[in-house]
Amino acid sequence: MKSTIALLIALLGCSVALSQDRPTIAAQPNSVFVGADGKFEANPDTALMQFNISAQEASSRAAYDRASKAAEQVRQILRSNGIEPKAAEIGYFSRQPVYD
Repeated sequence: MKSTIALLIALLGCSVALSQDRPTIAAQPNSVFVGADGKFEANPDTALMQFNISAQEASSRAAYDRASKAAEQVRQILRSNGIEPKAAEIGYFSRQPVYD
């Protein structure tokens, strides 16, 4: 009895699998069908970069000089990548003492 049920299930599964057809394309004569997937990439119009420059030295002047040198390095990096440093926006400049 169990083998008969298993045989019927197997036959039913085979008939379902064989009854599925591939989709047919009803192409009209003298026509071309083309399909593709693609990806488009473009350079951004605007880039937002945010970073901080900080320096800690024994005197205020030494810290300012060190931070100025780091800012000039950033300007050089911008120039070497074709970006005018004048296009950069400076948020703020501050200094504060550090106590042990």
